[in-house]
Amino acid sequence: MEFADKIRIPKLNGVTMRGPHISNTSTGTLVITGHHLIFSSRSEDVELWILNRNIDIVEKKLNTITLKCKDFRIIVFDMPYIEQATSVAASIESLIMTDEADYLHHMFSNKSNEYRSPFDVQSQCEKLVAGDSMWRISQVNKSYRVCSTYPELTVVPSNVDDTMLIASAKFRQNGRFPVLSYRHEKGSVLMRSSQPLVGSSSKRCKQDERVINSVLGPGKRGYIIDTRSVANATNAKARGGGFEMEAHYPQWRRVNSALERHNVLLDSLSKIVEACNDTTCTIERWLNKLNGSEWLSHVKDTLNAACLVAQCLNKERASVLVHGSESTDATLVLISLTQLILNPECRTIVGFESLIEREWLQAGHPFETRHKSGCYNAARSKVSSSSSSKVFHHGSGATFLLFLDCTWQIHNQFPCCFEFSTNFLSSLVDHSYCSDFSTFYGNCESDRKNNQCGKPNLWSHFDQKIDEIINPLYLPTNNVIWPSVAPFSIELWRDMYLRWSIDQTHQKKYKKSIDDLIKRNKELKVLATKLRNETQDSGNKST
Repeated sequence: MEFADKIRIPKLNGVTMRGPHISNTSTGTLVITGHHLIFSSRSEDVELWILNRNIDIVEKKLNTITLKCKDFRIIVFDMPYIEQATSVAASIESLIMTDEADYLHHMFSNKSNEYRSPFDVQSQCEKLVAGDSMWRISQVNKSYRVCSTYPELTVVPSNVDDTMLIASAKFRQNGRFPVLSYRHEKGSVLMRSSQPLVGSSSKRCKQDERVINSVLGPGKRGYIIDTRSVANATNAKARGGGFEMEAHYPQWRRVNSALERHNVLLDSLSKIVEACNDTTCTIERWLNKLNGSEWLSHVKDTLNAACLVAQCLNKERASVLVHGSESTDATLVLISLTQLILNPECRTIVGFESLIEREWLQAGHPFETRHKSGCYNAARSKVSSSSSSKVFHHGSGATFLLFLDCTWQIHNQFPCCFEFSTNFLSSLVDHSYCSDFSTFYGNCESDRKNNQCGKPNLWSHFDQKIDEIINPLYLPTNNVIWPSVAPFSIELWRDMYLRWSIDQTHQKKYKKSIDDLIKRNKELKVLATKLRNETQDSGNKST
């Protein structure tokens, strides 16, 4: 079915836009296209563009349509007649249920292919190896024949051949064999994989043991950080999964650092967004809702686990392997946050973009599946309602948002250690759910590679918006930064969760003034240094 066939009313006049997140009620024209919903009121100088994929659920009551978006906005449209509201609601619901591949083709079929990611797999792997003879770039996954969610190139121990890697992949869930993610300056390394398929009979794989044990030299110790609880890891054996038996991995110590699964995080997110939308509640009710959501507890637990991994690498100089079950969610959060803590390059704009490409996009985080439904759809799925016909996708989650929230927490504690501002993080959240750019589409590299239409890149867009995401407080440092995980140190990311509920115009105005003063101060320092040097040069010439 063509996009035009899904739109029953492409244009409707006399529509009133209002809602809890709309400052002023406006009456104008509503236009429905294959990729955008556009509201325009010339008389009141209002224009609003909403990507169809940003719409989480559509609720209709008589002649009123309520749109609840993945960026947490709630927008209400009043139509002149009930029949029109029915047709508009049906059109929007049909468009937001469009298959990902069809949407990509429609969005990008006329775009040029000039935008390429500067972080291709080859360059990422070469940078990771950096001439270290202990590691090599393997093409064992060429054409994704070993693991469909890994890139074609991976970095593995040089003393392990591809035959061993294939055997190891068969012993790991979904073929996600151990690969290198980060080499610390003190000699320790950070690796990731999925769970071993030990099963109830405690099976073993000597090739897998060789892959992992070869990382450690004689007398060296390492840690296997399991992102599941002891009970969940044990129960996984009954389903064919499990964990490494210490008898077969004698140099490794297994530690469980339990983090919640993606569906639990989404449920928690829906509760905290509900609390933030309730601007009339009492202080007691607000605190109860905030505590009941458990979102900040998840943030605290995640940061605590990341600090544990970082301490193993930095203070104990011990190598670490991180995995859960599939290892496409919590594992990637820990791997990324650990590098953010230890590696100052990851705190630059380019370094952070590279981190997301390497440890999320190329590592196989299923963005399409996880972001199919948002927090409103998750909350709605628990209550049967005929007013919302969109089906909840049970693979949906909020893992990437949790990672960016944890990044914001560290940024909030160390505001001078990051080249990018928190606006950059907010933009990444929005683009990961819906975007004019194809960077976050698909579930893995193979999905994006198989999409043959043009692929404009998000990182090129940020290059053109550098002034909007730069942090004027940035002072480069090579130090490791250890975030506090004390309860009083964990704060609500106000610019994210309260951005539609509370008018932040004054805060943004004051922040801009401060940023301008800091930039001007830097310019004057540069000018003063230049004048001082010129004065000294003149003095030297005169003598």
